[in-house]
Amino acid sequence: MFRFHVVTVGSMKKGPLAELVSHYQKLLKTYARIEGAEVKEVRRVAKDAFSVLLTEHGKEYDSPQFAKQLLAWSEHETRTVEFVVAGPFGMDAGTIEEFDATLSLSKLTFPHDVATTVLYE
Repeated sequence: MFRFHVVTVGSMKKGPLAELVSHYQKLLKTYARIEGAEVKEVRRVAKDAFSVLLTEHGKEYDSPQFAKQLLAWSEHETRTVEFVVAGPFGMDAGTIEEFDATLSLSKLTFPHDVATTVLYE
């Protein structure tokens, strides 16, 4: 079973996006254990996890490629994969080097609540 740790800068606002995230969390319970954390600045939280920073400058995948990449990052479901979603003010340029990989959901820049929802979807 996959283990994911989703880290967001700040908290998600209540409303339709938060409801969608909750819905996706319920759907994913069959396939993965998911934990969440809210932090004040962009940083890794789980030191032993494979940590992925979501950034518009990250690597883009189509769905089949992303599924294969998740298996690789998780070492075939034996390692936790941590996704870190930056907040509304971005991050320092040197922050990227602290992460094992980067991921772009799109060439567009999304508000962090939207990015979090797309990640869960």
